[in-house]
Amino acid sequence: MNRIAVLLSVVLNLFVSSTNSFSQVFMTKDRALKLAFPDADQIDKKTVFLSDEQAKKVESIARSQIDSKLYIFYVGKKGDKTLGYAVIDTHQLRTKTETVMVIINPDGTLKEVEILAFFEPPEHMPTQRWMQQFGGKTLDDSLWVGRGIPNITGATITSNALVKAIRRIMAVYNVAVKGDQ
Repeated sequence: MNRIAVLLSVVLNLFVSSTNSFSQVFMTKDRALKLAFPDADQIDKKTVFLSDEQAKKVESIARSQIDSKLYIFYVGKKGDKTLGYAVIDTHQLRTKTETVMVIINPDGTLKEVEILAFFEPPEHMPTQRWMQQFGGKTLDDSLWVGRGIPNITGATITSNALVKAIRRIMAVYNVAVKGDQ
């Protein structure tokens, strides 16, 4: 019986260490913001705290519940010209999290989405090609998995969680930031 317990312990340790081995941070916040706004001479921080009314409106537009009423928008500027907005969001996938940066153009369209950290197994991580499809998208009915966004085979939870996060951020932008420009 002792041998079986030892063997199970070894197998469990190998499994745990192999599933945690991919947990990785790809980019720091500072590096990500420099890549988001390479021409910026300044990056301002805009703190948005949603009122109850704004939170309900965001949930209605995004068709997704928000976990927080606090959002930090980084505003890239060159002189007086706004180059865009970036939000860093960490959300739950299966049992672990991913952190992404959503970059919004001044006209409200998506510029791009970058994965900054991913703590699930590598087979669940979206490819760079899949991530590129967000450029130019707006917050409309095509910004859903199965409509304008194809599913990631074998990673449905990842693709759905990412699209919901993007929709929430775009909705916060539309409700609380766009009008302040």
